Amino acid sequence: MGITQVRDLLFHFPRTYEDFSRITPIAKLEAGNVYCVAGKILEIKEMRTYRKRVSLITAIIEDESGAIKVLWFNQPYLIDSLKPKDQVYLAGKVMRDKDGIYFASPIHEKTEDGKHLTHLGRIVPIYPETVGVSSRWLRSVIKMALAQMKEVPETLPQEILQERKFAPIQKSLWHIHFPDSMEQAQQASKRFSFEELFHILLFILSERKKIATIKAPAIPFDPAVMKRFTDKLPFQLTDDQKKAAWYILKDMEKPRPMNRLLQGDVGSGKTVVSAMAMLSAVKAGYQAAFLAPTEILAQQHLKTIAQVLTPFKLTIGLLTGKTDRFISPKLPNDYIEISRAKLLEKVKNNKVQVLIGTHSLIQDKVKFGNLALVVVDEQHRFGVRQRAKLLHRTTLIPHLLSMTATPIPRTLAMTLYGDLDLTLIVELP
Repeated sequence: MGITQVRDLLFHFPRTYEDFSRITPIAKLEAGNVYCVAGKILEIKEMRTYRKRVSLITAIIEDESGAIKVLWFNQPYLIDSLKPKDQVYLAGKVMRDKDGIYFASPIHEKTEDGKHLTHLGRIVPIYPETVGVSSRWLRSVIKMALAQMKEVPETLPQEILQERKFAPIQKSLWHIHFPDSMEQAQQASKRFSFEELFHILLFILSERKKIATIKAPAIPFDPAVMKRFTDKLPFQLTDDQKKAAWYILKDMEKPRPMNRLLQGDVGSGKTVVSAMAMLSAVKAGYQAAFLAPTEILAQQHLKTIAQVLTPFKLTIGLLTGKTDRFISPKLPNDYIEISRAKLLEKVKNNKVQVLIGTHSLIQDKVKFGNLALVVVDEQHRFGVRQRAKLLHRTTLIPHLLSMTATPIPRTLAMTLYGDLDLTLIVELP
């Protein structure tokens, strides 16, 4: 179950709860319902069924209102643990036979004073279990561990505890495992859910701080080149495309790696925006790489990107598991088949300015001369290490533009891809 230390045990939270806090007088029990009762054992004995020789424990339990028979099947050890005059709590289904009503194999807990109950007479936690590890056993050891912990170190700042009205960690652990009310359990659960997200965001912020210390090529924004690009398009950019391009191009001016997630439906024009970013990098003397998840998509992107970048006479290459080709500025409408060795040589010598492909681009054999931008389609977990793999030196890390058509709410995107800035294209052309 992944529980190797006491901390894991304390943070093995209940999946649900059963409310056995309501004690019903025995006189009010009715057949067919589940009840929790408290009483004293008047008598208890063991017998064996005649045919199957199965152990049958019978007992009489009494409270101030009356008495009821209890039957336990095949639990012979109970004859040693339960004795007449013991005070017990029972919970289970009440059945009826020719002699009247009775409890059928109820769960039980002995008590001396009706206090400090773990399994009955209270709201009872039900845990994720496995073979040989029951909720009853987990309740016992978790309660024992909590009772022996003198002080659990607080994990949230005091001002957050006060602002959110959260109980301290030690009290919250008691409340989530052994609550006095469902409201108490919900409040504790809320605290630990908040804490989990809080720590994820702290981790993300620390990753951002690390990324901020890494150097990236600063690519100046050239308005004249971008105006020429948009003038040559056979359509007008939407307002969302213009805003997205602005954020990306301004990010690329900074000397730290851009980490941006561009989100928009299929057909919203993400590829054209990425082409503007790649053109900006190339015009500043750098290279750009475009990673697609499949070979078919890589070829589709090659066609789209080549179409919009043709007026700028760029050399564009395609590298996948099966195909190697490139488009020459002299023959912008023709795909030139080329050997992999020659294509890789051109990439290394900065003679291929835009390289499109699958994850073949991350192979050790692929060396870029001056890579400044990586565009990744539908593969958001492409981080600094993978970008470093694309380089023959790691002093400068290229900018990253990640694209997705999956609609991710902003709050969820922060949690899943919190080290990425989020840009949305909502408006469709």
